[in-house]
Amino acid sequence: MTDLNEICPDIESNDPIERAMAMCLESKSKNPIEMMKIMMEYPGVPFHGPVHHVLVPFAVLTAYKNSGGELDLPAALDMAYKRGSIIPAAVCGHWGSCGAALGCGIAFSIITKDGPLAGEIWSKDQIMVSNCLSSIAQYGGPRCCKRDTYLAIPVAAKFFEDYLGVKIEIPEKITCFVSEKNSVCLKEVCPFNPYYRG
Repeated sequence: MTDLNEICPDIESNDPIERAMAMCLESKSKNPIEMMKIMMEYPGVPFHGPVHHVLVPFAVLTAYKNSGGELDLPAALDMAYKRGSIIPAAVCGHWGSCGAALGCGIAFSIITKDGPLAGEIWSKDQIMVSNCLSSIAQYGGPRCCKRDTYLAIPVAAKFFEDYLGVKIEIPEKITCFVSEKNSVCLKEVCPFNPYYRG
């Protein structure tokens, strides 16, 4: 992986991960949804796909740090890349666990130093990820990486506030900016679609 400290903030790399890392290191935003919208528009970020499994923890970790959480952000982003990049494509349908929820779990585990031999914190990470998955599952398929990201991050943010005492900024209303480009969009059933019927 590129040395993050050498990346210029106005990097024009075609690698969306490098661009996302650079943006996160320079960002003062406390809003992970805002950061996700910027990163998801980078060239090289497909509409759906495993890059979201890395971008989600990037946005959550950055918002946590900018909201007053103690964190070595360059090291955290590097660890998030290593963990998120091994989550395969279509894990939601093939394993029954969406990568957006797992990305939130990656962020939580990095912050809390959770691991397979941890005690109480191991349980907390499982609960948070399961809460994210429950929110995602309510709307059914087919999958949409944008929708699932917008569903998972607010759930994780609430858990971070309750358990870690760090309030991450989440917009009151999240509106999808690409629904018309998604051939399998749930349309008015999706809570982020401009024409959502509730």
